[in-house]
Amino acid sequence: MENRFVPLFVFASNVELFGTFPECKTFVRNDVRLGEIIELPDDRGFAVVLGIGLLEFATNLSILLSRFSADGPFTHVVQVGVCGAYPGRGLNIGDVVRVDSERVGDLGVVERDGSFTPWNKVSGSPVQVYESSPLCGVPAWLTGLKSVSGLTVNCCTGTSAMAAERVQNFGVDVESMEGAACFSVCRAFDIPCLEIRAVSNFATDRDKSSWRIPDALRALSHELSALSVEQ
Repeated sequence: MENRFVPLFVFASNVELFGTFPECKTFVRNDVRLGEIIELPDDRGFAVVLGIGLLEFATNLSILLSRFSADGPFTHVVQVGVCGAYPGRGLNIGDVVRVDSERVGDLGVVERDGSFTPWNKVSGSPVQVYESSPLCGVPAWLTGLKSVSGLTVNCCTGTSAMAAERVQNFGVDVESMEGAACFSVCRAFDIPCLEIRAVSNFATDRDKSSWRIPDALRALSHELSALSVEQ
């Protein structure tokens, strides 16, 4: 496997998997079971669905990686999915980005006035930052994606006030529910990990009518359509 890029694309949901790799519908009739690895056509690597949210995603990824040694069938874990962009961070719906760092955004306490204090400020400890692997040995299209910072949350942003508070506390660009879990687990198993997401909505006052998940997934599919496994 030396000098090869053989990705295991990890998704939180079947919607994201089939939206990114629509060709899978030709040989996968039903939803993919959590943790079931499928081989992508044309030597594009492998894909798996692990579940939504920090806990389920981390648990299933840990179980999966524990089954493989260093000479397993894939060389990199690449997390793929949609995300919300915080307003004013220079992003648009449909943008495909590379998330190079993650923080956990709702670990902390809510004060009596309703404001949120992150756990690092409560405990006096540094902010825990989870980072992607170095970009050496990966296809050029990956290195060319816009680099952003992410916030992983269990409770998605639903108000403009919450969005502003999270940006002020963490200085991040996008929001998801699994990013930090993926980086943390892959670091524990010493396997390179990258994260690619497409902006499907703005993380502000919740309005599902403005979400463009299909458009975001098509953008992801387009980016990944040129993928060739490097031998």
